[in-house]
Amino acid sequence: MINEKLNMDEYRRIFGSAKMQSLWQEFISEAQKYLTDIENQEEEKQQICFHNLRAYGLVFDMTEFTDICSEMEEKILEFGAISKTEADFVRKILYKSILEVEQKLAG
Repeated sequence: MINEKLNMDEYRRIFGSAKMQSLWQEFISEAQKYLTDIENQEEEKQQICFHNLRAYGLVFDMTEFTDICSEMEEKILEFGAISKTEADFVRKILYKSILEVEQKLAG
């Protein structure tokens, strides 16, 4: 089982600051691309998207974002595709979390 308790500082020590910045920029780009029109995707694609974003978000200590990704994944599995309102909420949390991580990476 993957240790979800590793934090960003530990990953930074393992990979180095330059690699973490590169991974961070890659994550932001991919997350924005995934979430651009997520509400228009099929349920399976939505579920996979949130599963992957949750896993990647863990690397950057994005607790609120990873929690909402887990909730969306469970909701999709139980009730079906998410709505535009739900997708907008996830995007809002992503942008808030991006700002928080950027402050951590700068420090």
